[in-house]
Amino acid sequence: MKPGFSGCAGGPRRSAAEYASAMTRRTLALFPLALLLLAPLHAAPPAAPAPASPVAPAPAKAQPGKYLALSDVDYVALLPDPPKVGSPYARGELELVLAMQKQATPADIERANSEDKMTPRIFADVLGESFSEEKFPATFAWLNQAAVDSREVTEAAKAHWARPRPCDLDKRIQAKVGKPKNEAYPSGHSTRAIMWADLLSEIYPEQAEALRARARVAGMDRILAGVHYPSDVSAGFALGEALAVKMKANPACQKDLAAARGEKK
Repeated sequence: MKPGFSGCAGGPRRSAAEYASAMTRRTLALFPLALLLLAPLHAAPPAAPAPASPVAPAPAKAQPGKYLALSDVDYVALLPDPPKVGSPYARGELELVLAMQKQATPADIERANSEDKMTPRIFADVLGESFSEEKFPATFAWLNQAAVDSREVTEAAKAHWARPRPCDLDKRIQAKVGKPKNEAYPSGHSTRAIMWADLLSEIYPEQAEALRARARVAGMDRILAGVHYPSDVSAGFALGEALAVKMKANPACQKDLAAARGEKK
C-alpha cells in the first residue's frame, strides 16, 4: 500500500475525510493558529457551470498561459501580506511548525515525501487506485496544464513577498522533504492541491468534500515537513480556489474538462 490514509500497521484504511478530521483535531490541540488550515482567507467561490460541449480530444502538452495568464490574477489584492519576520504572529507560527514536527509519525513523514513532487495521483486516495495518468490521460493532461498555469502565478507571488521558509529561520526546524529554493508565501503545493480538488469536483461532485479534505492534508504535510507556515498554506488555499474559478471560465479549460469528463467510469 502506498503512503496515504492508513491507520496503524495492518489497520483499516481510512478515507481522506476521516484522515483530515483526525489530523485537524490533533493540530488544533497544539495551537489555535491551526484554524488557518481549515478556513481559507476567502470563502470558496461558486463553481462554474458545467459545459454543454461534447467530449473533445485530450489536450496537447502543457504550455504556460493556456487557461490563465499572469495578468488575470491580482494576487496582491487577493492575499494579505504574510506576518512579518520576528512578529509575535510569526513566532507563534514557528512554534506550531516545531510542534507539528515533534508529533509527526514516520508515516506522516513518508506521506509528506511522497507528495514532495506532487501530481494529481494523490487523489487516488479518494478516487481509487485506478486513478492514474495511464488510465485517465485526458484528465491528467487537463490537471497538469492547470498546474503549469498556476505555477506562474505562485512563483510571481512568492517573489513579491519573498518570505523565508521556517527551516531557514529556526535551526530547531528541519526540512523533512527536499528543501525548496524559492520563497514560502503562498504555498505552491497548497495552491495546486485545492485547485485540483475544485477542478476534479466538476467531474466527481459526489466526492467534492473528500477531494478537498485530501488537498488539506497535502497542505498540512508541508507544515510538518518544515517548509511552510500555516499562513502560507491558508494563502495557497485561497489562491488555488480563485485560480480554479478563473480557469473554469476559460473556453480552452472547458474544452479539456469535457474530454476529462468523458473518462469518468
